[in-house]
Amino acid sequence: MQKIALMGILNTSPESFFDGGQVKITPEYVLDKAQNLITEGAEIIDIGGQSTRPGYTEIPAKEEIARTVPFIKLIKQKIKAQISIDSYKAPVIKTALEAGADIVNDISGLRDENIAKLAADYNAKLVIMHNGAVNNLDSMAAFFKTKIKQAESCGIKEENLILDIGLGFGKDVEENWFLLENINYFDNFNLPILVGASRKRFTDKTLENSIKAAKLAAKTNLPLILRVHEVKETKETLNL
Repeated sequence: MQKIALMGILNTSPESFFDGGQVKITPEYVLDKAQNLITEGAEIIDIGGQSTRPGYTEIPAKEEIARTVPFIKLIKQKIKAQISIDSYKAPVIKTALEAGADIVNDISGLRDENIAKLAADYNAKLVIMHNGAVNNLDSMAAFFKTKIKQAESCGIKEENLILDIGLGFGKDVEENWFLLENINYFDNFNLPILVGASRKRFTDKTLENSIKAAKLAAKTNLPLILRVHEVKETKETLNL
């Protein structure tokens, strides 16, 4: 039976498109949000302190650490859950792994090889994202093959690799839906696939289209991780 895990999004960035500026990021808020995500059915909590929405402004690693690491420690102390650090900066990732993060969610596609080395050192799982336009499926497969080889040369175990097709990152609306409709193309990698379609621009940021994208992604025969904002609604739909 196919394994589908839900990764609940916990933004600790005030610039976040979804809930940035609408809530005050306090330890109480973060702990309550994390607990709600787990109660609703998430197995993984993805913490990010750097917004990567279109046109985002990069913040210093020191500030990103301050936005994420204290909360990783807090959640690890209070809640039984896997923690993913959503970052592409090696200093942030190193500190997050030291704090107990289990997964490195790198949207840059290993632009910095040190990220793979850190994941290997801490025996953490590593998400490799395809960040860019889709020339064709073969070119994406070639990208993943190259990056898998690079990660393994840094000491990553094959069972710790996760591939992300990079919805919304350098891809137009048609390309995003094309990838979801052809998700089975990547089955021959025999690695878990992460799909982050929730509230992306190509879905018009609606729950209805985000759910549609999740249902398309669920056609893969591989273990699937769905990165979502609305855990409860996604879980209920997939159960149906």
